[in-house]
Amino acid sequence: MPIYEYACRACGAEWEHFTRKIDSPAPECEECETQGQVEKLIARSAFIKDENTKMREMHPKYAKMVDAAWDKASRNDPLSKTRFAPLVDSGKRVQDMT
Repeated sequence: MPIYEYACRACGAEWEHFTRKIDSPAPECEECETQGQVEKLIARSAFIKDENTKMREMHPKYAKMVDAAWDKASRNDPLSKTRFAPLVDSGKRVQDMT
């Protein structure tokens, strides 16, 4: 079922409304119960960011915290002392990726 956003020109209230048909009439205002002053809004769109975009937008302080936690964890990790260590940690830091 589609979700539509509506706004009342009389009182300024905004709300979402579930409906079964695209061409159904506008509902009455949930706040002031006015029928003729309700208009359908253009819905806000959303998109999914890829990992590279998330990394570029990340706050630098957070990147430093992640790197510090990774360094501490890798020092205490027994796997880091084996021949598999290069496979686990490429040496690339979060700060270098932003």
